[in-house]
Amino acid sequence: MAMVSVGKILEGAFGLIRERFAAVAIWAGIYLAGNIAIALAVQPMIGTAMDPATAGDPNAVIGATTPAFLLSILLGLIGLVLYAAAMRAVLRPDAGGVAYLRLGMDELRLLVLLILFAVVALILWVILGFALGLLGLGVAMGSESPLLSGLVMFVLGLIMFAVMVFFTVRFSLAFPLTLHRRQLVIGEAWTLSRGRFWTLFGAALVVTIIGFVMTLAVSSFALGSYFSDLMAAAGDPAAAERAAQAQIANANAFSAMMILQSIGSSIVAGIWIALSGGSIATAARALLDHEFDDAEAVFG
Repeated sequence: MAMVSVGKILEGAFGLIRERFAAVAIWAGIYLAGNIAIALAVQPMIGTAMDPATAGDPNAVIGATTPAFLLSILLGLIGLVLYAAAMRAVLRPDAGGVAYLRLGMDELRLLVLLILFAVVALILWVILGFALGLLGLGVAMGSESPLLSGLVMFVLGLIMFAVMVFFTVRFSLAFPLTLHRRQLVIGEAWTLSRGRFWTLFGAALVVTIIGFVMTLAVSSFALGSYFSDLMAAAGDPAAAERAAQAQIANANAFSAMMILQSIGSSIVAGIWIALSGGSIATAARALLDHEFDDAEAVFG
């Protein structure tokens, strides 16, 4: 049985950043271009929403929001391409090219897999929500304690979340396996992750915490003045609303602050893509070590 641990997975993920730094920088640069494009597209929407003459016109609002919506979808697709590049850098380190970027059948298969999982997750969420909701309703009707009813609903919500996390982790290897096999892979991901849930979950949790901390740091830099304005406006709803409108306008205005925030967010995105894609690809490669002649090279 192939041995894999949280430490080995994280070592491979951080090794990707260390050894493919130029590629990670290119991924961040591509994300930066997308961020700036969205910020520019959002400006008409902000102007429309804040202009009393057009805010109530549905056609004007739709016309202003459509470009931003389409660009958001495009940025999501670009994110998928970058995620594929991060996994490719681990699974096919000799693939070459500019930052391991491709736009072909690999990316199409990953997109199909993502859509399939999203649809199944939505269906599962609805079914679980309905079943657990009925159970919670029954407890609420049979109990005279609002505290007990609230506690039951909270526990049921945690159960729903835990179930979704469980299936997400167990099927997470489907993405690197699909890239590696060059065909849609689902069943093998479930089989390969059997008995390794906590290892995969632990690595994903560490990567998620790192991403959260980095995002929080960038957000604190961008929202520092806004929080100060909110504190100064304590007890004055009108002042708080003005501060919120000013923050929205400043965040989407083409300015030095917007550029610095976009650069920070893009650096975080590049690191996040490398860590998330690199970690799951490292796990898959370690578990399939018999298919790689140089599996130890992944871990340095």
